[in-house]
Amino acid sequence: MNETKVFIHVGLHKTGTTFLQNEVFKKISGINYQRKVDLTTHVEPGKINLFSDENLDGGSYRLFADPFGRYHIATNLSKMFPDANIIVFTRDEKSWLISAWKQYVLSYFGYPFQEYYRRIDKTITDFNSYIGHLQKLFKNNVLLVHYEELLEAPEDVVKNICDFIGVPVPVFENKSVYKSLSDGQVGFIVFFDKIFRSKTLHFILSLFIRFVRNDPTIQKFRSKKL
Repeated sequence: MNETKVFIHVGLHKTGTTFLQNEVFKKISGINYQRKVDLTTHVEPGKINLFSDENLDGGSYRLFADPFGRYHIATNLSKMFPDANIIVFTRDEKSWLISAWKQYVLSYFGYPFQEYYRRIDKTITDFNSYIGHLQKLFKNNVLLVHYEELLEAPEDVVKNICDFIGVPVPVFENKSVYKSLSDGQVGFIVFFDKIFRSKTLHFILSLFIRFVRNDPTIQKFRSKKL
């Protein structure tokens, strides 16, 4: 019987997670791959089990509430899967903050960046402490990847990840799945929300922009309707 192995991709969010999930992980044959990790997650004996869930890093919408949630989640993961191998991405702090802000603007409210930055707990960008916590919990069975490396050399990064998992590199398409809002789109939403201050109107505007941009969220809805 083959050895049971568990690999968990914990994010960070805004580091190419959807690309990896759609273009790489789900195309690896012969493994148990799941995109959600919770108490119902099933490990198949004798197989490679790969779980990918960017919300394990605390989630992109918890920046205001609990910047230390990622540490508690990691500790719980180590209790559930003590022998797991971890894949974690990091990113330049400034570019990560801007990308997270743009996602917040589209999904929640059009705060100007200065207001957004004032509201968040700055410890959320202490990626080194979080990675050190993972390395301590999982006995250094942690693969650290930089998002900038994925942009510059995607083939090399994907090969590095697949070698870590112990699987052949699948045929994948190097494409951006979730494109960030343009500066013009962000500026329009911020201006719109400043005038109307309405969550309902913001939701309608967000859906319209997602539709125009052919956002994957809209694509999922279309596929379900079909």
